[in-house]
Amino acid sequence: MPDSIPLSSAPVAAPVAPAVPTAPAAPVAAAGRAAAPFVLYAVRGRVYASNVKNKLVDLGRLSHDGADGTYAYLLDGDKATGSGFADAQAALAHIAQTTTFLFLDGQFTALEDLGGADRPDIADVPQLSVALERPGRGDTAVSR
Repeated sequence: MPDSIPLSSAPVAAPVAPAVPTAPAAPVAAAGRAAAPFVLYAVRGRVYASNVKNKLVDLGRLSHDGADGTYAYLLDGDKATGSGFADAQAALAHIAQTTTFLFLDGQFTALEDLGGADRPDIADVPQLSVALERPGRGDTAVSR
């Protein structure tokens, strides 16, 4: 089962050995708010994420085509990019460090659940468990 890491005010990620995800208990963030656990996956050139309801969504492209054999990603929802990663795990870690709860949670509302017959096999792929802090009452949702 993937481990979740509680967060203070920024996303933090920890590598996890490949496993079939189950819904872990929500860690508690610094302000006493529950952090939301997600798992990121690298599968067949795509980045996927699952939530505590075991919904699986496709976040975007992950390519291994750098001239020096590095990985790069492009997320569909916000067009976030990253490149120059030594492996898929490093790319997932960068996504986890630069993604907010509001963005990732919104993807589960906006995107189709891939939990049916077309669900990719995620048992033995690079994956990363992350817990993102939910915004609290009075927190600014939009930066100025």
